[in-house]
Amino acid sequence: MTHNSDTSHHRQRKLMEKIRREIRSELDEARLHLQQRADYHPVWDYFLNLLTRPMGPDIQGRPVVKHLCNLAPYELFHALGLHPVRLGSGCFCAGRLSSSRSPGTHVPLLKSTMGALQLEEPPAPGPLALGDSLHLRLGGQIPGVDQWAAGCPFYGTAASAPGGKGQQRWLEEIYGLVRFLENQTGRKLKQKTLSASVQTLMRAWQAFGRLIELRRKRVLAGVWFTAAANSFMLDAVEMWTEQVHMVVDTLGTQPPPPARNGVFLAGSPIIFPNFKLLYLIEAAGMDVYGDDLCTSERIWPGALCYDDPSLHGILRALAGRYHNACICPTFADNERRINSILNTLQLHRIQRVVFHVLKGCHPFDIEGFNLESRLKSRGYNFLKIETDYVQEDSRNILTRLEAFGRI
Repeated sequence: MTHNSDTSHHRQRKLMEKIRREIRSELDEARLHLQQRADYHPVWDYFLNLLTRPMGPDIQGRPVVKHLCNLAPYELFHALGLHPVRLGSGCFCAGRLSSSRSPGTHVPLLKSTMGALQLEEPPAPGPLALGDSLHLRLGGQIPGVDQWAAGCPFYGTAASAPGGKGQQRWLEEIYGLVRFLENQTGRKLKQKTLSASVQTLMRAWQAFGRLIELRRKRVLAGVWFTAAANSFMLDAVEMWTEQVHMVVDTLGTQPPPPARNGVFLAGSPIIFPNFKLLYLIEAAGMDVYGDDLCTSERIWPGALCYDDPSLHGILRALAGRYHNACICPTFADNERRINSILNTLQLHRIQRVVFHVLKGCHPFDIEGFNLESRLKSRGYNFLKIETDYVQEDSRNILTRLEAFGRI
């Protein structure tokens, strides 16, 4: 029995080392591909470095806290001396490690994320904050760390009413998270440090807004915008903010490239290095000038306003901001999400919508039917693309996108 166990362990170690090398190759190839583009500028190297470097147990002296959902209140973690990093892997190779522990129809993003977690040696110290829905889909298979699972605020129709039961429930969850993090860190949350963290994240949001505007002006290609957004919180937020301003200051004075058909991208997340769909949209003569992805334009809910500067007042404002900003697809009321997309399309004169669905991502898949009907009734062109992390379907997707671009 011991011999068989040792043999199995040895094989697993060899497999993990092989996949580590393959992931490194996948990341390096993706980086080289971006650096060989005609619109490459050295100002992007900062973001590419973040996307391709290994994640350590701390960032700028702050212990890393990993989370699975954009509902994680960044200001709260920051105020307690922690650094929140969203879990998510776009590496095809990493998914092979979790194949024996997940169904074949599991969402590729989650399979890849589970595989990437298994490669961490030792598992990253510190707490792990989870969004409830993703925690359930991961099956709790995240060993070696303390976990806190939040009840997601958008479950149930009560959540859709501002100031209703859903928002009150989320405030209670925020207080539960505070207690969990205080126990983990041995620190007490203070009003002064929380207020300072709110201002720090406010400056990051303002910088990101400048980046969005540069994209709207057709100066910034969708792949570069997504690369910058994907790198959010992979470094100290102050440094990231500074580099985003540098991008805008450097590239903002350049004349826009020749006009291309604009596309709005909605649906499942897109995570580096899996930029396949972005590249195919470009190859079809189009570019993404707006999106509704939680890994891109919706990486966090934005500015925070509050009248009550007390600790409770700021926590209540945080709960309300993150709750009201949540427009993820659910099986309840999705009107705010659809109206948000319609507003962006109208405001920025984007006529085409590409709806990206990762196989097995059922909430987006189901939402696509309603969204398609609503958009087409308003005269917008709609194309649903269902795909995986594999490259074999690229030719077929490109053919469909080329036809879509001629409409």
